[in-house]
Amino acid sequence: MWENSKLKQNAKDVLSRFGYWLPFLATIIVGFLATDPANIISILTQDLEYTSIMENEKYSSFLMTAIPFILIFSIIWNTFIGYPLMVGMDRFFMENRLFGSKIERLFWVFKSGGYLNIVKTMFLLNLKVLLWSFLLIIPGIIKSYEYFMVPYILAENPKISSKRAFELSKEMTRDEKFDIFFLGLSFIGWIILGSITCGIGLLFLEPYVQATYAELYQVMREKAHSQNFSDFNELPGFLPEQQ
Repeated sequence: MWENSKLKQNAKDVLSRFGYWLPFLATIIVGFLATDPANIISILTQDLEYTSIMENEKYSSFLMTAIPFILIFSIIWNTFIGYPLMVGMDRFFMENRLFGSKIERLFWVFKSGGYLNIVKTMFLLNLKVLLWSFLLIIPGIIKSYEYFMVPYILAENPKISSKRAFELSKEMTRDEKFDIFFLGLSFIGWIILGSITCGIGLLFLEPYVQATYAELYQVMREKAHSQNFSDFNELPGFLPEQQ
């Protein structure tokens, strides 16, 4: 059984031992390049509502026409760039907890030999969660935690099949989903504090959060090995010689 406090302390130790600013830069880069399409549409919709109030018909008409194209572009961008970069960030933090990583490891995914497999699996991951969310919000949330480990699994083994990645994540998170949820909830105080600073504080919080989730995945992969539903051939670890 893992404890939130232990994972978070391990994350603090890693950031203290190997440095905070490189992980900070890594989260900034990925946060900038991997933009959620829903956020873009939300901003444009708010802008559209404002311009409607201001009766700027030409600009409103332009936004109405542009929104579908921007949505399509953002989905394509995230599928082929954004989501793979998130896998690259998971790889960065898993390596960083062991020996200190390098910023170029964020882009490891594009030359991993499993790029298209990662693209396909991450697309399926987001599609599955979206479809479950259409049923009811709660099933969508549950599925998001069931598949929580998929990006980390891909970061460790980029050539693993999509089906197997989902199977492994399901086994890893069995009886763990509520604990993972409460781990995320344990950052709520810092999130509120970061939000008070117009969101700037959240940028500084992100390396700590990502380092903590890296510690969580280490526990989950140890569970997979100890309970024999995976092995070191499938999940070989994150070693310096793999760079």
